[in-house]
Amino acid sequence: MGHALAHKSCKKAPLLFCMGWIVILGLAQPTTAAPLQKVRLAIPTVAVMYAPIYLGLNQGFFAEEGLDLEIAVMRTDLSIAALGTGEIDFIAHGGAALRAAAQGFPLKLVFALDHKAPFWLVSRREIENLKMLKGKKIGVSFPGDTPQLVLRRFLRRQGIDPDREISYVAGQFSPTAFQGLMSGVLDGAVLAPPFNVLAEEKGLRILAFLGAAVPDATTSNGIVTSDRKIKSQPDQVRRMVRAGLRSLWSFRQKKAVAIALLSSQFDISRKTAGKVYGYSLEILTPDGEISREKVGNILGMMAETGQKIPPSLQPEAFLDFSFLKEVRRELAVDK
Repeated sequence: MGHALAHKSCKKAPLLFCMGWIVILGLAQPTTAAPLQKVRLAIPTVAVMYAPIYLGLNQGFFAEEGLDLEIAVMRTDLSIAALGTGEIDFIAHGGAALRAAAQGFPLKLVFALDHKAPFWLVSRREIENLKMLKGKKIGVSFPGDTPQLVLRRFLRRQGIDPDREISYVAGQFSPTAFQGLMSGVLDGAVLAPPFNVLAEEKGLRILAFLGAAVPDATTSNGIVTSDRKIKSQPDQVRRMVRAGLRSLWSFRQKKAVAIALLSSQFDISRKTAGKVYGYSLEILTPDGEISREKVGNILGMMAETGQKIPPSLQPEAFLDFSFLKEVRRELAVDK
């Protein structure tokens, strides 16, 4: 009960107050002779792209794999550092993690949850088109993070200089950015579901679905871990991937259950949750895998931060889908 209350109160608070551990307990945990193995997963914010993981916890998939999954909301750079020290076992910051790997961090993406940028550009109702954003304040998570990189590429292609004609307000993750738009503190913001739907329902203006408008600005949240973890505890990685895949399939196949989860997790109506569910299916991968081309797009966004892309960079060097393919064979649904 205490864990559930802590999680519920944290998801309604600004991210600044949510940097501690969030423990989400599965509703159905099987009786086992051996205690569950505790594993820690870091996510950047409580958002819809991680809903399959929440569903898997509620349905007991992680517990059935012998895992006591603990989730932390943690800023991307901090989570990557924590993965390196072993404080965190897995992180879900796919795009940022892969770009860190290209800079020398020994990381691998072992399971992909999404394959499109799950971001919407939203503005106050008074801002009727993109040109009216010039000179205005747009909320982003923090400089150099994936949402801002995707936004910058989009604005540039719309004829807006993202460096000179836009003022960015950092620290505006979706929950706080939504409130900033509602109060008029922000003129625009990058929002992830369910906040894009909530914004539309409140009369704010949806300017663009960035996942469709900038298809080559791919993101991929999922399960990322260290090379050291893969070598030292391959069975744990396999079980984590198996639980993740079962969770993803369950979310995609059990619409009513998924909508109920979204309604409860984000404290939204069933009607709103139904709209969010439709958007989530467009974002999520069908089978936990993304292509080499999409990984190349993720790495290509390094140029948005002024980093040089090594000419010898090979996207497959940052992927390890061997566990995923093994699990799909076990479940008799390998491609």
